[in-house]
Amino acid sequence: MKRYLIVLLLAAVALAFGAIQRCSKLKEENKRLANNQTALMQEVKLYKTKDGKNAAKVVELSLKGKEFKQLNSYLKEEVERLGLKIKNLKSATSTITLTSLKIDTVIKDSIVFLPAKGIADTLKCFSYNDGWINASGCIGADNRFQGTFESNDTISIIAHRVPKRFLFFRWGCKAIEVEVVSHNPHTKINYAKMIEFVRK
Repeated sequence: MKRYLIVLLLAAVALAFGAIQRCSKLKEENKRLANNQTALMQEVKLYKTKDGKNAAKVVELSLKGKEFKQLNSYLKEEVERLGLKIKNLKSATSTITLTSLKIDTVIKDSIVFLPAKGIADTLKCFSYNDGWINASGCIGADNRFQGTFESNDTISIIAHRVPKRFLFFRWGCKAIEVEVVSHNPHTKINYAKMIEFVRK
């Protein structure tokens, strides 16, 4: 009788322990989902740093692989184009930038000969747009050029784990690599950096 009572007691303790662990995991999952809901409802906060540089602040989303595939089809396609696996991702960031430059300068007289019409003409205004660069400007009566140049760019920053390899075996993590992709063909990426903070 005592043996059955001990077995029953051990089973009850194991069941209680399992239920407590399950509740703890559900509590963590609820907290993650609540944080994601907050992040999705907040707008991007734009501000200037102390040295006058433009900056943006957003709340981080914490997504599982399946959620990432459903909610970020654009980044998912980028990851696939890079030949990476979603299970190896550490983080992914996408940034959109706009560069705008206003010009005010004196120009020399430019005469253009139009052979079809057999006449000479002067350049007054121009406009250019290829989807990435938008430029427009006019020459005033005082021979001053005033115009605007805008450059749109989307930069994808994707960090992923590189597993250790021996023959066809893969294990652990050899390094974390960051892939930075600029979608503007006129843009050159000169520098990229990722910092990961580890708590002791």
